[in-house]
Amino acid sequence: MKKNLEIVIERYLYTVQTSIGKMFLEYDSTYITDPPTPIKLQFGYTLEDTIRPDNIKVYAETGLPGGLVCKVRLYESSRHGKTIIFYTEDDGVTIKWGPLSWTYVLAHGGNTHIDTAACILVARNVINDDRIQGSLKDELRKFIEKKIDIEGYTVTARFVNLTQTGTKSREIIYKINFVTVWNLIKKYILRKKL
Repeated sequence: MKKNLEIVIERYLYTVQTSIGKMFLEYDSTYITDPPTPIKLQFGYTLEDTIRPDNIKVYAETGLPGGLVCKVRLYESSRHGKTIIFYTEDDGVTIKWGPLSWTYVLAHGGNTHIDTAACILVARNVINDDRIQGSLKDELRKFIEKKIDIEGYTVTARFVNLTQTGTKSREIIYKINFVTVWNLIKKYILRKKL
């Protein structure tokens, strides 16, 4: 029987610059019983760039689309060290979704959207709507490495966009948009005076 592990990233909080989610690891823990015993383990929290509508991508500022299912393999990056990479294409580094593509999408440490460049940050804690803390990159790599190399699992990932609930996040977005508009108005007025 083929052993499969699926990394499920369920995004639940969306702001102008980020998407916050939970990372789950879903797999069968033992193949002794019939059927195997399913496990769904919440591994940590994720922070990605904002999720945009289909067919819209801003380079290094757009998270992977909801509904995407892709492959996962071990990867070693000169910048982030030993980690994992997400891909759909045979080159092992490219994700294609319709006319859009991403390359070198890794899971690594970081705190805000500035650290992502379309990668998935994974951590222990959510600090606020735009920040996570306590990198779990090394723990994730060790877990996935054990599942692939020792236990013989095939690893995939699935990205899910849940409906956002609550008003706190929307209030923050409105404040950010108001501040952005106000700053643009001030710049325009200053230019007119010069």
